[in-house]
Amino acid sequence: MKFKTVKISEIDRQDHRFRFNLKPVDERILTGVKEAGVVQPLLVILREGRLILVDGWRRLEAALSCHMEELPVFELESRMGDLGAFQLAFFINYTQHRFSLAEKALAARRFLEFNLPAEEIIERILPLLELPPLKKTLEILLEISSLDGKSIEMIHRKDWKQATAELWLRFLPEERNWMLRLIERLTHNQQHELVETFYSVKKLTGVGPEIIVREKGLDRITGSLRKGESAAFDRLLAELRKITSPLRSRLSEEISEKIKELKLPLKVQVDYDPTLEKPGLKISFEARSAGQLEEIIKSLSENFSLNNWDSIFQLLNYRGD
Repeated sequence: MKFKTVKISEIDRQDHRFRFNLKPVDERILTGVKEAGVVQPLLVILREGRLILVDGWRRLEAALSCHMEELPVFELESRMGDLGAFQLAFFINYTQHRFSLAEKALAARRFLEFNLPAEEIIERILPLLELPPLKKTLEILLEISSLDGKSIEMIHRKDWKQATAELWLRFLPEERNWMLRLIERLTHNQQHELVETFYSVKKLTGVGPEIIVREKGLDRITGSLRKGESAAFDRLLAELRKITSPLRSRLSEEISEKIKELKLPLKVQVDYDPTLEKPGLKISFEARSAGQLEEIIKSLSENFSLNNWDSIFQLLNYRGD
């Protein structure tokens, strides 16, 4: 390995063979490069007369944004194989940040392409990635790594977990793309919940998500969801649950109605698990003075005398005949 300064134009920016880090250039890196230049040398290797970047893509992109012409690099011995070079890139990044599922998938793909045996990836690399060391896990990662760029970017940006990706991959490619457009504004937890519910619907009916939405007249709700209207998520989930769990959906509606009948103060919020798996209520409120707190507690005490509370708990604990 030797240190030298090279012109940016000498680096082949089209060859991404060693790249798996998907993190973009952030303001901290950009500011650091603007103020101090690129202090940490990039890692490169000579291949077919061209300098190939092994590690340092974000520093390179920041340097380009700052109109720099030269960069410090460490050039690896050209006799080093691609696998050895990639292992350096992998472990340099491993010490610096936590990998997303998409980055883990790309890393697994690179290891396999550079002829690291699948058994070694499963036994040595997957535990480092905090994933189950199973053949099935590697298969899921390889499937993720073969997706189009937009899908990989979504999985990375929303920090998907393996369980979400595994469910989503069970849909047909066109169904996956439709769902991505639908859920791209949601949080990861919301995305998982909707993907899981759509999967339950398809398993029960044999009908794909886009078709079931059209058949059930839910286009207006999905249109609102694509526009980022937060309430649309809950409405769509409730409608889908009427298909997968009609009894549970009916009980949930009855509970909501009875909570409304309590006519609690606006500052009091009553929540429950809409899946009814946890048969309890969560009551929260905000008070900004002792008098306000006393008033809320008094109102709650008066409401406790109503029969609605008993009927709400009976519905929450209902398990069928």
